[in-house]
Amino acid sequence: MPRVSSRPGRLGVGVVGAGRVGAVLASALRAAGHAVVGASGSSEESKDRIDALLPHVPVLDVRDVVERSELVLLTVPDDVLADLVSGLARLGAFQPGQLLVHTAGRYGVDVLAPARAAGAIPLAVHPAMTFTGTSVDLGRLEGAPFAVTADAPVLPIAQALVVEIGGEPVVLDESARPLYHAALAHGANHLVTLTAQATRVLAAAGVPEGGTLLRPLLSAALDGALRGGESTLTGPIVRGDSGTVAGHLAALVTLAAQEPSLVDVPETYTGLARATVQRCLATRRITETTAGRLLDALEPASRTATQAAAEGAPETVAGPEVVHTVAELRQRRESWTEPVAVVMTMGALHEGHLALVRHARTVAPKVLVTIFVNPLQFGADEDLDAYPRTLETDVAALAEEGVDLVFAPSVAEMYPDGDPQVTVTSGRMGQVLEGAARPSHFDGMLTVVSKLLHLTRADVSVFGQKDAQQLALVRRLVADQNIGVRIEGVPIVREPDGLAMSSRNVYLDERERAAALVLSRAIRAGASEAADGGSVGDVLAAAHQELDGRHACVQPAYLEVVDERTMEPLAPDSMDRQTPAVLVVAARVGNTRLLDNAVLVWPPQGEAS
Repeated sequence: MPRVSSRPGRLGVGVVGAGRVGAVLASALRAAGHAVVGASGSSEESKDRIDALLPHVPVLDVRDVVERSELVLLTVPDDVLADLVSGLARLGAFQPGQLLVHTAGRYGVDVLAPARAAGAIPLAVHPAMTFTGTSVDLGRLEGAPFAVTADAPVLPIAQALVVEIGGEPVVLDESARPLYHAALAHGANHLVTLTAQATRVLAAAGVPEGGTLLRPLLSAALDGALRGGESTLTGPIVRGDSGTVAGHLAALVTLAAQEPSLVDVPETYTGLARATVQRCLATRRITETTAGRLLDALEPASRTATQAAAEGAPETVAGPEVVHTVAELRQRRESWTEPVAVVMTMGALHEGHLALVRHARTVAPKVLVTIFVNPLQFGADEDLDAYPRTLETDVAALAEEGVDLVFAPSVAEMYPDGDPQVTVTSGRMGQVLEGAARPSHFDGMLTVVSKLLHLTRADVSVFGQKDAQQLALVRRLVADQNIGVRIEGVPIVREPDGLAMSSRNVYLDERERAAALVLSRAIRAGASEAADGGSVGDVLAAAHQELDGRHACVQPAYLEVVDERTMEPLAPDSMDRQTPAVLVVAARVGNTRLLDNAVLVWPPQGEAS
């Protein structure tokens, strides 16, 4: 039984969710004199992190961690926390007097109410910093602010824990947590979005290394804002240059009309410019007359490129209905008599996903999108918990594309009895290329695709060409199982610099992002060789010349020319124009695995140069 005082004594600490945050905080508590008695972590990545930061700490299941610990760190994703606590409470895992600490920014201690009812002491401690999940973070904890929320009698305990690991406690009321977390997300996450937009516009302007150009400017602006707030603002708005602002917007709207992947930029510029005008007016940096001129300059171009292309279109778009259960899906689906196209995703949608949705809209009057992070597709060394879950943002994007229905089930809804006993196997096609590196991935993918095809009863299902092996396997599934659906592939959508769009691209740092372009260059070189009449061996040689040894952070996994239908490699001397061939490449760039490919087109017989 733990001692409850204003300064915790030596406690037995358990960590549930040994991700980047949990393992680091547990290591810091051990350095402060506490004993870490157990940690939970199912992926190989989590186990490696435990070995590195918490050597000799046993890896246990969640219930054992909780039952052995006097202080429990709950460092799991926000959306998982409430269900986890309720489930453990039903199992009777919590103990009277046990300290229960979660690190979710959006919640105070009310989310731990089931544990409080069992006699545990709930504490909310959120570190306002980013984590790498390595020992580097231990030094960065010194002086880092931690938002602390707790009942008044035990607030000193939470503060003492933060001080022990070197942090600075900032006390927050329960009611203030949503605003606190919104402020952090608005400042940090949206800064990333804004910077990425600026980089993409620079690329469109012919500046491929936009990050290098922006770094000194943005660093100085951020430093100035943190030191002096709005008083450090510079630029056309504070100068009252309405003509410059109007020119910016005209250029951005024109660009967005030409490049659909930049359609979000004019609206973002307009919204932030209006906010900047209001703040400059409020702080008397500009006069009301100047503010009026600036707002007038913003008004004509305030529509997005999509809205500008359709005069009279409504300013707001009704969002698609979102259902979460199989029963709801079946009920909505029964009411539809028109053909249906389905697009299956795991969320974190980008322009590549939206291209699939737009294609679906052209082949069926009703479009249904599924958003489900399928645990069966994640291997032992892949961190399921780290996969981004952005349902609200995804639904907003789908609303712009006119999607009729979104099916976003939970894991329990899709697999009510846990991992299914009867699954779809991918056979030899799923054991090569990506399947060799991720042995269970394609079995998990085909199992959930089969389920979703039956649940949605779609007439057409749309997949991206970027995952060429997945597309081939889905076509094989439909043929072998006589599933009455047409499978359509959509060409790869690329960033302005050529990188294939992927949800994984967000994990690349600036150096890795630049190095990753070698994949698309290799693919282009190989495809060009095929178009010139080269053999399979010539195609591979041209691609290898671009790929091999160019960047230390790029570790190729495979580069092959394969039969698009079977994924079997083609002979080096082959130039069989009757076999649909695709050049596929995979590489680990830093810690991120990326794919790319190109369908090869040889010249007709007798036309090779």
